[in-house]
Amino acid sequence: MSVELPEAKADTLQEVFSDKFQYINLDHYNIYHFEEILIDGRRYQFRLSSKGDLMTVVTHIAGRAVLLVSVWTNMDYEKRLREIHQHILEMERTGTIPIDFRDPGKWRDVREKIYR
Repeated sequence: MSVELPEAKADTLQEVFSDKFQYINLDHYNIYHFEEILIDGRRYQFRLSSKGDLMTVVTHIAGRAVLLVSVWTNMDYEKRLREIHQHILEMERTGTIPIDFRDPGKWRDVREKIYR
């Protein structure tokens, strides 16, 4: 007997930064086993799934560490990381950085300092 799983579909950048996004405290995580790539001086640490179709990504947005989980790679993780990078640059440029729902007051203060 086999279980039929639904076909995986690529996620949009909007889905990545809403459904698969969270702020993290890197002091509480050990990510030594992640690979690393620099794009325009920004460090992206990532770990591919065994099939290479999904990845977990750790980077920084406006100075805060973020985790993106189960991001579809479209079987070209470097291209996908560059798409994510461009999206982050656009969010920082326009000030549309997702708030941290765990402590919205604190994040609002940080965002106001960054974008004054």
